[in-house]
Amino acid sequence: MQATNVHPIKGDTEAAMKLSVVVAVSRNPKAAEAIKTYRVVLDGLDLSYEILCMTNPDATEALAGLSKLTADWPELTVFERRPWSGEDGELATAYKRAKGDLVLTLPEWPELAPEELNKLFDAIDGQDMVVCARDNQPIGGTRQALMQRSFRLFFGHTVSDVFCRVRLCRRDVLEEIGGFGVRQHFIPVIAASRGYRVTESQVKAYSGEVEAPKFVFKPMGHLRALFDAVTLFVVLKFLYRPLRFFGSIGLPIFLIGAIYTAALLFGRLFLDVPLADRPALIFSVLMIVLGVQIIALGLVGEIIIFSNSRQIKQYKVSKIIKGDGKTAREIPQTDDD
Repeated sequence: MQATNVHPIKGDTEAAMKLSVVVAVSRNPKAAEAIKTYRVVLDGLDLSYEILCMTNPDATEALAGLSKLTADWPELTVFERRPWSGEDGELATAYKRAKGDLVLTLPEWPELAPEELNKLFDAIDGQDMVVCARDNQPIGGTRQALMQRSFRLFFGHTVSDVFCRVRLCRRDVLEEIGGFGVRQHFIPVIAASRGYRVTESQVKAYSGEVEAPKFVFKPMGHLRALFDAVTLFVVLKFLYRPLRFFGSIGLPIFLIGAIYTAALLFGRLFLDVPLADRPALIFSVLMIVLGVQIIALGLVGEIIIFSNSRQIKQYKVSKIIKGDGKTAREIPQTDDD
């Protein structure tokens, strides 16, 4: 296979750009072969690059194969983590070690044809993140549709190929999103929710022989994924306005309890309906108390946010353009912008 140079990324200084490739190897014994298929393309880039490979200490065969690759591949660095904190946790660790202006995530098995990586670098121009959509990969299926609907419900955004783990993004995107400590499948939709420009690139799936991981139903794992999605929904939507979240729950409970209590008291005062054997009164009063407590939690959250409002940045300026009467130029940003 012939190396194909990537076109220089417009709007960026090519000499200053560097690429960090991050891979988390959990259980694939042939991970070294999968990563090696991308070397020709990576060596043909117009960017200097590094590969950070986080490995599970239990994957001894994969670790041995990767160790052999490092002998004649100086850009490859292998990290053996003990204990293994899961693929998502190890990728988050790799993001912190990455030094490149661009970060490319690859799975431990090939998901797309190696030459298709060039399309990602072409598409990153003017964008913050490029995700892959495999055009000859079956996009349908119950799991895919369920994930897409869940993402659209929680975050208002989704991608065509939810389970494709190949994506290229700018480093500052991961620096902000990494603070959420989320699963990697959530990264594109979270980036879109935070206002970053996310685009898709149609690519061809890997056509060679590959033993991709099979779907295994794990009730607790899927339940944790649901809790992660709910947590992210609350954080992204109501982090700076906690009273809106707690109020939307507590106010209906309070109103139902108040209306029911008023109806019981009206019956007792004007219709001579006894309340001594009516447990509904206790239940309605408890609803009032519960509603007040939930609303009070929101008020406490508002006080905490207000007291720390000077240290909390609710937005980030992506670009500042100013003219001098003749031409317009982009002003370098600072941390205070």
